[in-house]
Amino acid sequence: MHRLTVFLGMAAVAAGVFAATPRLELSLTEAGALRQRVLLGDEVLIASSPLGIVLDGVALGEREAEVSRKTVGDLTTLTLRNATGRVWTVEARTFPDGVAVRYRIPADAPATVTRENTTFTFPSGTTAWYASAVFQYGYTQRYQERKTDDIAGEILAPPATFRLPGGTYAALTEGNLRDFHGCVFEGIGPNAVRVLFAECKGALDAGLAIGMPAKDRNVVVRNHPWQAVCKRGTQEIVTPWRILMVAKDLTGLLNNGILAKVADPPDPNLFPDGGKEPWIRPSRAVWNWMLDRPNSRGFDVAQALIDDARKLGYEAVVLDEGWERWPQREKKNPRVQGLDKWGMVAKLCAYGHERGVDVWVWRPGAPRHAKDWQVLDPAERAAFMDACVKAGVKGLKIDFFHRENLPTVQAMEAILEDAAKRRLMVVFHGVNKPTGDSITWPNLMAKEAVSGLECVGWGERDMAPWPVHDATLPFTRWLVGAADYTPVGFGRRCPPATTYAHQVATAVAFTSPALILAADPRDLAQDPLEPFFRDLPVTWDETRALAPSAIGKLAILARRHGNEWWVAVLNGVEPLDLRLSLDFLGEGAWTLDALEDAAPDRRKLTRRQATVTAADTVDLPQLSGGGALLRFSPAQAR
Repeated sequence: MHRLTVFLGMAAVAAGVFAATPRLELSLTEAGALRQRVLLGDEVLIASSPLGIVLDGVALGEREAEVSRKTVGDLTTLTLRNATGRVWTVEARTFPDGVAVRYRIPADAPATVTRENTTFTFPSGTTAWYASAVFQYGYTQRYQERKTDDIAGEILAPPATFRLPGGTYAALTEGNLRDFHGCVFEGIGPNAVRVLFAECKGALDAGLAIGMPAKDRNVVVRNHPWQAVCKRGTQEIVTPWRILMVAKDLTGLLNNGILAKVADPPDPNLFPDGGKEPWIRPSRAVWNWMLDRPNSRGFDVAQALIDDARKLGYEAVVLDEGWERWPQREKKNPRVQGLDKWGMVAKLCAYGHERGVDVWVWRPGAPRHAKDWQVLDPAERAAFMDACVKAGVKGLKIDFFHRENLPTVQAMEAILEDAAKRRLMVVFHGVNKPTGDSITWPNLMAKEAVSGLECVGWGERDMAPWPVHDATLPFTRWLVGAADYTPVGFGRRCPPATTYAHQVATAVAFTSPALILAADPRDLAQDPLEPFFRDLPVTWDETRALAPSAIGKLAILARRHGNEWWVAVLNGVEPLDLRLSLDFLGEGAWTLDALEDAAPDRRKLTRRQATVTAADTVDLPQLSGGGALLRFSPAQAR
């Protein structure tokens, strides 16, 4: 059999990426085995690595012959015929900031998948940062650092980030996950990682399709056979895109745009304005789950939170678990006597509407026990959402998926579709990583998929310290979309290894268009926090990583909103004397307003103001786990 080689590349150059564009090379060996290789100029980013999938016991990608090849723009379609006679297609796309590959297999019935052989082989000496959790994809795990030479047997939850020996950065994830089982990656030998379909032993033993089982919830079953189905509207089994992001520096990594480019566009029948619908409202929200107030989940506190939100100028209040039991818990409350739960919510929404504050409500996605409400059943979901709309609710926080198998992926899309029909925004909690789904479903504002402040004190002995975790997240988890970290924790909600200045900086570092803050809003409304948190943006026009940022050691993120720059500094565990260059600022004079640690006190903040220019530097001494939040405005603007 002849050898076939296909080179895919683009001449376009984008800001923040290489003068050369990554090049994907697809080839067939003499025996017909399908391989990929990724190059950047003369540098080999990914050595020759297998591609393919095992479907109905047939290893597609091992004994292939070329049928045709077609290239249009950035897309190359390679059609192959397996030795069994099955014809299928490999699609490959190249971008200035990475490459993507997927498979399309014609089918008229479901087919059994036992393994996918898509593999990425990195150069020896490559450093990897990843979370190894599977079922909540990093929710209860924090990121670790390891050389890929020693990665065999490890599970890497996407996105996993890599720094190659030559200094190039890369990240692995998947995009446009629809009607398919979500994946992680596994180390299969020195420097080689392969797509893995992981399941939960307890769920398989219990016959539980969605949600978290009572036991063996963290016991991984690798490549348990599952039934693939045709992607909606097609007669093909279509895998998600297997994506390799590539960047010359951390700023390029932060601004990778591949997920948006490979995502299916929103349904114009649901989103006629292409995702710019006025009912999709980026929001800063206060939240009752982590409050340290008496009866913090009661009706009166919820109403008080609306007043707190209004004082800060915030757009939303999120009611977490407990509101559906208000009729039992609020029997003696004269404000709501005689009202059922929906009457209480309607009263609260009306109160919020008068003050310009939306109300969101929490509900389990999958029930944890027989008495739980849920949204998996279509009839119950419709009734719940209709009641939310009638009461005036604007957003839903849906929790407890814990899986990424086909039923879970399809359930999330069903929820998003039904919510969109009713003009409801959604945040998913206890859930997998984003895969570009907020492009397809613009009403999806964020997905948790991270070890956030809810996890303080959970199994921390064997995990990376919080400062290391936080200084890693911007360059790993946030590469694929907004997380529900619930940033800014004080008191017992502040991990002891971090300072209060570190905590306030997380509000900008861990940004989200639905930014649900953990802190009591009454604390945020006090000096010196109030001027920062009153004006805190949640949408940004530009983001840069500033020197000397280093993954896991120090994260310095400069984000621009309009004519202002906000800078978040998250220090790792090593104290340091940081001198920050302000050369990212534009011309003219700027007003600096900074929140810093009042060292040596780790639980006290100090405020500093000055007039600066782009030629200046600012000294920011950093405690272990310290940080800073800086705001720069044109001097004439304030």
